[in-house]
Amino acid sequence: MTLLTKTLLHTTDAYIKRLQKGGIETIEDLIGHYPRTYKDKSDVLEFFSYVNIQEPNTLMVKIESITTERTKNNKELSKAILCDKWGFLSEAVWFNRKYMLQKFHTGDMVKIYGKPKYEYGKLSFPSPDIEFTKSESSTIIPVYPDCNYIPSVWFEGKMDCIREHIRSIQDVVPEEIRNNKGFRTKAQNLMAIHFPKSKSDFERARTELAYEELYSLQYEGIMRKKSGEELSSGRAMTIPMNPSTVKEIISHLSFPLTNGQKVVLFQILKDMERPFAMQRLLQWDVGTGKTIVVMIAAIHAILETRKQEGTMPVQIAILAPTEILARQHFASSMKLLSSFGITSDFLVGGLTPKQKTDVKARLKNGDISVIIGTHALIEDTVHFENLAFTIVDEQHRFGVEQRRALEQYSSSIKTSEKWWNSREKSVLERDVRSEGTMSEETEFWTWSSHFTEVSRLPHVLNMTATPIPRTLSLTIYGDQDISILSEYPVGRKPIHTRVLAETERSEVYNFIATEVQAGRQVYWISPLVEESDTLDIASAVNMQEILQGVFPDFQIGLIHGKMKAKEKDAIMQAFYERKIDILSSTSVVEVGVDNPNATVICIEAAERFWLSQLHQFRGRVWRGKDQSYCYLFTTKSYTGERLRAMERTNDGFELSEIDLELRGPGEVYGVRQSGVPEFKIADIKDLELVSEIRQDIEEYMEQR
Repeated sequence: MTLLTKTLLHTTDAYIKRLQKGGIETIEDLIGHYPRTYKDKSDVLEFFSYVNIQEPNTLMVKIESITTERTKNNKELSKAILCDKWGFLSEAVWFNRKYMLQKFHTGDMVKIYGKPKYEYGKLSFPSPDIEFTKSESSTIIPVYPDCNYIPSVWFEGKMDCIREHIRSIQDVVPEEIRNNKGFRTKAQNLMAIHFPKSKSDFERARTELAYEELYSLQYEGIMRKKSGEELSSGRAMTIPMNPSTVKEIISHLSFPLTNGQKVVLFQILKDMERPFAMQRLLQWDVGTGKTIVVMIAAIHAILETRKQEGTMPVQIAILAPTEILARQHFASSMKLLSSFGITSDFLVGGLTPKQKTDVKARLKNGDISVIIGTHALIEDTVHFENLAFTIVDEQHRFGVEQRRALEQYSSSIKTSEKWWNSREKSVLERDVRSEGTMSEETEFWTWSSHFTEVSRLPHVLNMTATPIPRTLSLTIYGDQDISILSEYPVGRKPIHTRVLAETERSEVYNFIATEVQAGRQVYWISPLVEESDTLDIASAVNMQEILQGVFPDFQIGLIHGKMKAKEKDAIMQAFYERKIDILSSTSVVEVGVDNPNATVICIEAAERFWLSQLHQFRGRVWRGKDQSYCYLFTTKSYTGERLRAMERTNDGFELSEIDLELRGPGEVYGVRQSGVPEFKIADIKDLELVSEIRQDIEEYMEQR
């Protein structure tokens, strides 16, 4: 990396500092400051009547006069009267740009480039580019993004200072792939995008540099995946899929699986047949039933390994982000597990020290087959006898190191192996030749048993309830196989969603009173915990007071992120036990709370949340067989149409695509926190290109 200097760029210390504050510190950074588009000055017009006022135009005209004056706001206004070939007049105006016009005079033939404006029966050109007609400058001009108030024209002028450095840039995409795709070298593409000779030259460079940018990210993910497979090769338990066992487990369910659940289950079980550890991400939309899928996979693993001779009983760990969610998982799965004679327990922070010690002891000696817990599962004092399968629910709620504690937990176990030495093998062969069978004495002395200690790594299944666009998931989670569960159970009623004006609030109050009197419960979400001096939007604390006044006979609860974990879990448990009718909350109920009795969710200032988050909220009331309702209140200032998408669809993946379009990859789904850089030129929404690149990399690796 070579730092930029004022000598190299022929500039000042002030500009170097401004570049540094804008994130451009090295020559490589400046080279990677790609133009966002270009100005096409190749089509030169000679008549004002030919201009298109919808886009920039290039015209060859004569300067009739140039004047400069001060406006009422003390701005310096420069004006040039221009004459076309037919003698028609127009004007060009610039503010505070007198220096730019000093070399031009009346009678000069010039080329101007800019988007015209037609007002009050007059054609004018605000701040156009201007140059002499005999100028040898390029007709395709790169347009750079401004950086810390440094304009595009500055970058355009300084790129020539680093031209030789651009020519020496090394390739990222392997030569074999470049040749197969017909791509130029990276240096050639950089020269073409910074010094384009034609529109096609620029566009080709942009396309191939976008490929390279996505290639680098995809390659890193695939290499991490390959590395993980090599690291775990021979260390993860191979568990053959047994269709009969799967059918037996499913027969214990009171409902049929959806086709989507069957497909995802098949993918998981086939992964566990391989000789290395599974690394799979299960994305599921709210209400699609992912818990039963992983439970079937867990039970299948335990039952099948019981059949393997000399195999120690395996253990399954399920990591949940909150205590209430861990308890829910345990309660919902305990009956199914016990029907197959599988022991289970849970380990959370709310247990007494004695209870924790007891669970840890039974876990260490193998008395517990399935353990469900929170962060308490990843403490140093927790040990497994034979951890074979790790399931991380809401994986984005855990830090990388926290997940790694269970994903890379190594169980030291002893396996039994039979062997014979060469002398005994010859005795065995002699007996078989002479008698056709082995004598008991020969068999006793030929076969022996010894124990080998091995370090075993678990299969890993990460899960997230936040639907992520396919392209983004391939980029962020390129080191994992991806399963998507988006099919809803048969008979599940779509959530009735409405965007409401303030005038419709009383109507909702009346409806809620009816629902609560019928034994139902309600979530009420607000963006803030407490009232703000600067924002005129609802807060959870204030809404609790308002709701208590509106519904004096109902129990109104309060929960928010500033509360301690135990306090939040206690409130959610009370809500689950129907001790609270309406729960005023912040976004802490976004994921994981399962209360089938809650049928209504109201969200204040809904426009302040992204669609994917609103979809998560309304998923809290899509748990039972009863019709559920989601009401989105907006503030007075909201006039947009974005929220109408919530009324049109219950598909979380469709909503996530809309979010990606509006927000971009830099803001959505915590991408910045995931280590994925901002894309300078590539479009992460181009699924076809991302998939093509992954295929190119995998084919290249197979050929090597």
